Parts: sequence; C-alpha cells; structure tokens
Amino acid sequence: MIKKFNFLISCPRLRERDACAEMWYFFSFIGDEEAKCRKSKFPGLLYAKTTLDPFNAIKKLRELAMDDPYSFKLVLKIQPIEDIVPSDIDKMIEWIKKKVGSILNSQTFKINVEKRMTDLDRDEIIKALAEYVDRKVDLTNPDKIIMVQILGDYTGLSIIEPEDIISIPKIIAQSQK
Repeated sequence: MIKKFNFLISCPRLRERDACAEMWYFFSFIGDEEAKCRKSKFPGLLYAKTTLDPFNAIKKLRELAMDDPYSFKLVLKIQPIEDIVPSDIDKMIEWIKKKVGSILNSQTFKINVEKRMTDLDRDEIIKALAEYVDRKVDLTNPDKIIMVQILGDYTGLSIIEPEDIISIPKIIAQSQK
C-alpha cells in the first residue's frame, strides 16, 4: 500500500498492472511524472499518489475523459482521497468534525460508504457521521458527497462534489446519447 495515497482507482480484475501503467500515463500527461500507482490487496482496486493537488488533478483527468473516454482502456473509476485514518468510527468522527466546514450551510450532502474487509456497519457509520453535519441531506443530487472508503484497517475519506468521481462507463454512456 502506498502509505499516503490520494486516489482510488477501479479496473477489471487481473488487469491491475496494466491499469497502473495507464494511470501513470494519464498522470504524466497532466504534469506529474512522479505519480505512483500500486495494486491493492483488493482485486480490481488500485492506490495512486500524485504530487499534484488531487482536486486539480481530478479536473484535468475529467477533461481528458470527456474529450476521449475511449483512451481509458482499463481504468473504470477514479476517486480522490483527502485523508486516510484507521478504520475506526471515532477516528472518522474526528475527521468529519475538522472538515465539515467545507460543506457550506446552504449546500446539501450525502454520505457514501464502501466497505472492504471490515465488520463495521454501513448504517452505523452514516448515522455517526451525519450527526456532525448540520446541513440538508439530498440522496439524489447532493452538492457534496462525504465519501468513506473502508479498506480493511484503513479508511480513505473525502468531501467531494459529484463530478469529482470519474466513471468512464458513465461518461461513455452519456456521450452515446
């Protein structure tokens, strides 16, 4: 595991090595030849670390995907990660207390939880974190998404906008309409 990754990338199982090479190419194209990408212990999931600001990088990667989604042969989804904490609800609560200010009072939010190799309860996590976010909930069209990616002993956390998640299949489907 890259100790402080700032992207989670999904790809087809057994194609992780080639997807890492593809991501390195895209990171290099947007100006980061120092980017690192590694297979995780989870099939079809990669960790990546860029020296660029992850939110600027995701905007540039989205532009590339929108211009030519078919250039992404193996990468399926790219998600920025702000911080990594131990997979403990109290640690997640500490993080949300520090970061909740990035959701304006006028903005809506939802919490997405993806769990891998954990017994933590999804609904319990959502309830615990939502208690510290005094904003309106919108499950279909939120202004912000609190993303919780549990990866065994560690959890990647981000507060992002919906367009900060790049889904290549969705982009391709939209381009065919």
